[in-house]
Amino acid sequence: MRVQTKIKVKRYAVYGVIILLAHAFQNILTIFPQIASVRPVLLISVAVCISMFEGEVVGAVAGLLSGALWDTLTVTADGYNALFLMVACGVCGVLLRIFMRNNIVTYIMMNTGFTLLYFLSYVLFFITARGIDGGAEMLLRYYFPMSIYSLVLTPLWYAIIRAVNRKFSFNYTEY
Repeated sequence: MRVQTKIKVKRYAVYGVIILLAHAFQNILTIFPQIASVRPVLLISVAVCISMFEGEVVGAVAGLLSGALWDTLTVTADGYNALFLMVACGVCGVLLRIFMRNNIVTYIMMNTGFTLLYFLSYVLFFITARGIDGGAEMLLRYYFPMSIYSLVLTPLWYAIIRAVNRKFSFNYTEY
């Protein structure tokens, strides 16, 4: 196996571990405390950040895997998280390749947009469309604070994914 391929495999393995840890921190472990009965959603931030550094194809796969992990513990989603994160990460990779630069400001903007879009569409498809009353109230009292709590942690994920990308990138001068 070529050196460049070995480095990519190591980087993708570390990304997989980061996705598993984010899944555990979001759904299983209580490392981040609940604030007003709200816990952060970490998988959106991690998947979007990976797609920013790796491009649309690897980002879409990371989004698909992150969403599939999330769907294993969600009763009502039925594959929605996997589909949403796959499309969001693919779009994020394309936007970065064509229009934008990869920096923390772009990441915060992309993550904010996709997180808010996720919660708005979740309330629309799984609360309002099923005829459950109080969808707007749930959005304002529960999902909007959840998105703010999630977005506060975005610089942490950007720093981690950026460090992994720099550590496991192929440098021609070293070989």
